[in-house]
Amino acid sequence: MNKWKLSFLVLIIINVLFIIFVTTSLLIPSEKPIEEVKTDKNSEDVLIPFLISTEKKSLTDLINHYLEEETDQKNLQYRVELEENVNVYGVIKAFNKDIDMTLILEPKVKSDGNMQLFVKELSIGRLKLPISYVLKYMSTNYDLPNYVVIDSSKKEIDINLDELTLKSGLSARAESFNLKKDDITFTLFVPLP
Repeated sequence: MNKWKLSFLVLIIINVLFIIFVTTSLLIPSEKPIEEVKTDKNSEDVLIPFLISTEKKSLTDLINHYLEEETDQKNLQYRVELEENVNVYGVIKAFNKDIDMTLILEPKVKSDGNMQLFVKELSIGRLKLPISYVLKYMSTNYDLPNYVVIDSSKKEIDINLDELTLKSGLSARAESFNLKKDDITFTLFVPLP
C-alpha cells in the first residue's frame, strides 16, 4: 500500500469535510439570525452571523454528492457516512487490485468553535494501521494548511475554523456536531459590503 495515497486521502477528507460544512451552511436556510454582530479583528468589515443547522442524512448526502462531482474517483473511490462517527469507506487501487479502506473519526466541537477529529480507526483491508505513526508521517511530510494541526501522540486532527476565511470573506464557527443526537449546527459569518 502506497503511504502517499493514504496520507493524501486523509488530507483530502479533512479539507472536503470543512468545505462541505461551509457549503451546507450556505445551502440550508437559517433558523434565526444571531443577534450579535462580530467585527473581524483584521479589518473594519462587519460580519453578520447566521445560525445554520442540518441533519446527518442531509449532510451525508451533500458530502457524497460533492465527492462524486468534485473529485477524481478513478484511482481513489470513497464515500462518507455520518453515523455515530464520521465514517469514511473507500477503495484504493494498489498492485492492480482494489483494497478496502476504512477511516473512523470522532468529531468534537471545541469551546472556541473549532473542530477536533479524533482518529479512532484507520485500516486498509483487514490490516489496522498504527494511527499515531500515519498521523506523524502526514504532519512531517505534508505541507498542511495552517488551519489543520495534527497531534499524532493524541491521534487528533484540529480544524481551526477561526483561522480559515474563504475568498468571499465567509468564515464559520462550529456550535455543535453531535452525531448521536443528530445535532449539527454552525454559525456562518457573512461580511457586509
